[in-house]
Amino acid sequence: MPAATFTHSVTTSASVAEAWAALQRPDTWAGIGPVSSVSDPTYDEDGTLMAFNWIADLGGKAYRGVATTTAHTEPTNFELAMATSEIVGEVVASLEPTGNDCTVTVTIRLTTKGMLSAMFFPAIKKALESGFPKQVDDLVASI
Repeated sequence: MPAATFTHSVTTSASVAEAWAALQRPDTWAGIGPVSSVSDPTYDEDGTLMAFNWIADLGGKAYRGVATTTAHTEPTNFELAMATSEIVGEVVASLEPTGNDCTVTVTIRLTTKGMLSAMFFPAIKKALESGFPKQVDDLVASI
């Protein structure tokens, strides 16, 4: 099945703690990769985002999915597994202090698993190639 990986880094004047807090808000993830909206977040007892539902718009059709936190090291690393009936993937956000600033690096890996997404994958890949840096810029701007 077709797959693609994209990475983008942005430095912000926010602290690592502020960036970590932003990663725990489910709306932060809306607009990253194929995610058009998020809902129904769940948290563990320390406030770490553990899962949320999301919707992907592929080829003009909405696909519901679930994102699950697979690993996290507060306050520097946060990883999500994401799945719908058509695509699966991982999102990794790394936070690195750089003096008084913080560099946020987001990597997304997507793999198709359905016939429809495989057919539309060239368009999905092209959209991510051109849009992913801005998506990460927007995520960091929301911190």
